[in-house]
Amino acid sequence: MRTNILKWMTVAACFTSTVATAQDVGEVHVWHSLGGPAEQAFVEAVDAYQGNSGNEVVVSQFSSQQELYQALQVARQSGALPDVLLGNHTMVPELLEDGLINAYCLPGECPECESANPPRWCAYASNGFYGDYEGSFEATMIPELEMSPARCLMDDCGECQQSGIARPQYCDYVADSGGARLDMIQASFSMWHPGYRWPFPIGIPWWWEYLSVGFDRYRLDMYGLEIPTNISTAQEILSMNQAGYLWDYDGEWCGTPPRRIKVPGWVNEVMGSSPDPIPAYEADLFVVPSSQLASLMDEVPGLEVATLEDHRPQVIVDGAFVLSTTQNRSASLDFAYELANPDFQLQSIDGTSLLPAHGQAFGATEGLVPGLRDAALTGALAPTYTQAQ
Repeated sequence: MRTNILKWMTVAACFTSTVATAQDVGEVHVWHSLGGPAEQAFVEAVDAYQGNSGNEVVVSQFSSQQELYQALQVARQSGALPDVLLGNHTMVPELLEDGLINAYCLPGECPECESANPPRWCAYASNGFYGDYEGSFEATMIPELEMSPARCLMDDCGECQQSGIARPQYCDYVADSGGARLDMIQASFSMWHPGYRWPFPIGIPWWWEYLSVGFDRYRLDMYGLEIPTNISTAQEILSMNQAGYLWDYDGEWCGTPPRRIKVPGWVNEVMGSSPDPIPAYEADLFVVPSSQLASLMDEVPGLEVATLEDHRPQVIVDGAFVLSTTQNRSASLDFAYELANPDFQLQSIDGTSLLPAHGQAFGATEGLVPGLRDAALTGALAPTYTQAQ
């Protein structure tokens, strides 16, 4: 893997990145702004893919998603766009509006999949129109997260009354599923085609996370306190301890839009009483991105995640987008398809508290942080980019 670490001084620096041409058949150019556990998982995934496929993945890393957006805008003018972009689902509306992504493989528009030796990605990219159902996009769903009006962010899917870029991608699907089944994670990486009355993938979800509310079971037992079940009992835990420490990330994911998400209605009200940083083992509650839980467990062995009945965690889904401008479509789709493999997803998130997007892989994550899965299943998708700024 070749990596260009882009620490931008000016937006124009994106011109230092190379772009795949039609002759670079075995070379896939990928841009991302991952960090922490997600970055490490991606590096391991790329290494494994290169070893198995023989293709080379050339990676350009940006220091934030905001800089990645800036790079894309400049690259559109120069024609120096990557083949594959890694990011989260909040990027989708803007990418669609800019014409950078579209449905991968509509019937009759995928000559590769009508050949005598079709690529392995055909069933997934066409959501079952080519190849076997078992390889389709729909077949990767997590049944417990099946998309329906109950999964909307607002009551009666109020967010679907919006228009333009702020309207979530899942709204058309919820209104007319056409017999297809998708989960909440997939719905954020697909688009509804009214002509076929069928959803088609516009990206490949890989992992997901949410803003979690955790507690130290050993510490609660020491104080004789019950596990919090709602926001009120969580607040009571803080008030019972005179110090009232809250290990809080201020609701931030990465510090820049669109990943600056706060727990609605209570994070600001229960900030820790100590103005100085405290060690994690002295905290009573933890409000952190779920991806950070695995590393916290080293310091807090009794860490568990609470499911609060009056709080819906806001979910962020990360994945890969093969840009519609790529001149290396088949190799790029092959790389992106590898990210959807359940064994691949499990291997790449090993040792982290990232949650895999594939249903089979998700079903094999019982050994993660206690409560992580249960709280995740109550979640709703975080708002789109324009709503979250």
